[in-house]
Amino acid sequence: MPELLLAIDAGTTTARAALFTPAGTMIAVSRAALTTRSPAPGVMEQDPRSVWRAVRRTMFTALEAAGRSLADVGAIGVTSQRASAMLWDKKTGRPLTPLVLWNDLRGVARAGELRAEGFMLAPQQSAAKLEAVLEATPEARPLLAGGDLAFGNIDSFLIFKLSGGAYVTDASQAWPSGYLDLGSLGWNAALIAHQGLDERMFPRLVDTFGPIALTDRSVLGAAVPVTADIADQQGALIAHGGGEIGGMAKITYGTSATLDVATGADLIFKSLAIPPFILSSVAGKTLFCLEGMVISAGAALDWLRRAARMGGHARFEALAACVDSAGGAAFLPSLSGLGAPAPDPGRTGSLTGLTPSVGPAHLARAGMEGVAHRVREVFDHLFEMADLTRPAAPGVDGGMTASDSFLQIQADILGRPIRRHAVREATACGAAICAGRGAGLITPADAAAFVRYDRTYEPHISPHESDARHHAWRTAVGARPSHDG
Repeated sequence: MPELLLAIDAGTTTARAALFTPAGTMIAVSRAALTTRSPAPGVMEQDPRSVWRAVRRTMFTALEAAGRSLADVGAIGVTSQRASAMLWDKKTGRPLTPLVLWNDLRGVARAGELRAEGFMLAPQQSAAKLEAVLEATPEARPLLAGGDLAFGNIDSFLIFKLSGGAYVTDASQAWPSGYLDLGSLGWNAALIAHQGLDERMFPRLVDTFGPIALTDRSVLGAAVPVTADIADQQGALIAHGGGEIGGMAKITYGTSATLDVATGADLIFKSLAIPPFILSSVAGKTLFCLEGMVISAGAALDWLRRAARMGGHARFEALAACVDSAGGAAFLPSLSGLGAPAPDPGRTGSLTGLTPSVGPAHLARAGMEGVAHRVREVFDHLFEMADLTRPAAPGVDGGMTASDSFLQIQADILGRPIRRHAVREATACGAAICAGRGAGLITPADAAAFVRYDRTYEPHISPHESDARHHAWRTAVGARPSHDG
């Protein structure tokens, strides 16, 4: 009987396919870089055809690396970046628009207008951008009128392509779009009508895990059940054990750095800066989490590395590791606006404290420290705002966790130990867990085997020094008080 779990993870900068056993062992992973275009300030787009090709290629490459085939796969789980938006033709599957990414800022003004009209939306959400995307695509209007226009996040498009036409999404993916009505867990008819849209252009809502679709033999060469669709950050939280019991916290470091804290069945909403998200929704049972995001994390370090001509990732880390301070330099990582706890889409990044004694190594360390300080800002605000117990040792995952130097800096600045997930691709790990549960290949108890840590980083400085360094950084970059507006 096929029992392997294939996770597809379409992130912002990388597409991945990872193969897991039901015991939680990742036996192969394949990655492909994704290219983002920025034809104008604040505009962030990808070619959805390119994303699909990358996903398909990584699936077969991972299977080949493991010496397996699709005949060995019992279930597929899909996870992806959230709040992206694209339009395509339901009949042909042809994309009509680029994939507008979550960190695209074209919706800033419209989000403010919609908030004034009673719809509480953030600029990153699809609902703030879809009208502009539709307006720029004249050929979409006839399809909209005929019920043949499809709108979705990249998860919906990928499942559509995998299955040869299944048009679906789950609540964890739908909630960040801004179009989900939390009361009914259906599409928000009032917002759809307000924007002059048609509910037929929205995908069918399905459970986060369970029977969703079958892959099309003409597409992949085999019919494999797709049994999970989950947003990337929520998938990572599940990989850390987040679920029905609240309190589990994780930080995922990728393009962004995202702190998520499970709240179980409790919906906690006290701040627009730290909004609630749907963790999963299955058979009428919905679980929630709180989330705070540092919008530019890995993306900011990549920019700094390239701008200062510091070479590749290995050299960047080596530079940061060879000094014990940033030499007075301070970096604010804000390339696409500032996220929690004081959202400001117009805030730009900064590098301050430059003197003749500051060299490349200090700049590299300042970059890492800047991301770590921003994470601490989000961490402190979330737990103070929600009145939740701070975890003794939050879990961490994502590409940046390959850097021991960065994780030691983060533990020092956070002032508490952090535990690194044994699988850096925790988003894919969470998708595999959900796929296994959706196919009946693993139980909730079995899922615990996927939650493994390979190292704990203890703070090397005192809490007093950690607080002092954080205060000094906030002063240097001109940090603003957080607000709940």
